Amino acid sequence: MVAFTSCKNKNSYFEIKGKILNAKGHKLSLKQLEIGNQNPVLIDTGQINKDGSFDLKTFMPFDQALFVLSIENGPDVYLINDVPNIDLNVDVDYYKHYTVEGSPSSKELHSFLDAYSHNYKTAVEKVSAYDSIQKSEASDSIVQIYKDDKDAALKTVNDLISANVQSSLNPALKSYLLAKAFSTMDKVNIAKLIAASKLQYKNYAPINFIEKIIIQQLKETPAPYALLNKQAPSFSMTDNYNKQFYLDSLRGKYVLLDFWASYSKPSRDENPNVEKAYRLYRKRDFTIISVSLDSSMHQWKSALDNDNLYWQNVCDLKEWKSPVVDKYKIKDLPFNVLVDTTGKIIAADLKGRDLTLKLNEVLPKQ
Repeated sequence: MVAFTSCKNKNSYFEIKGKILNAKGHKLSLKQLEIGNQNPVLIDTGQINKDGSFDLKTFMPFDQALFVLSIENGPDVYLINDVPNIDLNVDVDYYKHYTVEGSPSSKELHSFLDAYSHNYKTAVEKVSAYDSIQKSEASDSIVQIYKDDKDAALKTVNDLISANVQSSLNPALKSYLLAKAFSTMDKVNIAKLIAASKLQYKNYAPINFIEKIIIQQLKETPAPYALLNKQAPSFSMTDNYNKQFYLDSLRGKYVLLDFWASYSKPSRDENPNVEKAYRLYRKRDFTIISVSLDSSMHQWKSALDNDNLYWQNVCDLKEWKSPVVDKYKIKDLPFNVLVDTTGKIIAADLKGRDLTLKLNEVLPKQ
């Protein structure tokens, strides 16, 4: 979680007053959410009067910050002090319908939270359903439906966040929205939103702090496969029947180049998934070429039989000195690339269910 702090204040005080009905307690606390601090900072405390009225007024060295008003045994209300005086009315029995007067940014925040809470809940449910169906024996076509539902739900959440970041004119609200993005949005798009926000508020500390977080996360994110969307390097190699194989001979088909080795336990563990992919999709203009980085012909051919790898297999018995290692930038085993009918690499390092789902997505339908 990313919390928030603020810049220096124009106003000498910050006041929240109004009515809180049907409260289950009488105590109030006003806390500021500070960036880098998991625990909100207590700013002020107060009481709800018998008629439900309350008034919190505190001297503030801050402005344009995010605050949470906590009602004893009741809900929290998020506010932004874009003005020195805010009128708040809450019925605890219907707390989501609270009203804020005098603070445009607090109103904007309330509107966002109403939409976000519903859409985020839906996205969580769709993600959970997709995770469950992936582990089942359901067909790839069924799993794809769940994946599409999950992706659509996440897009709805991310579009909501993006639209509000772009439209908001308050730096504290922008910071809050940017922090929300970390739950559902990919790092590259978060970085773009941060960059756009900094054009407006380049000296605002919370946005600068969030920028440091995303820069660090991007540094820790593996770079995309260097050959993605490029032509697959040509090569030739002897197959398991002592015939010469040429990659270019398969132009016009989708080809999975599966790099593995008999001595690699992760490769052997993945082979059942590769076999399943071939069995399910070989009639849809698709084939597999398994390229072994073995040095022993006996161990290689034994593994072919034991793992039931009955498609075309090739090996030059040069292990990691094979030219394909550098050509395809292979660092670990197993590794694979999916080549389309034009010879272009369209995906890489597909494992488990991700492999068959990708094939179901891109291969021509029967």
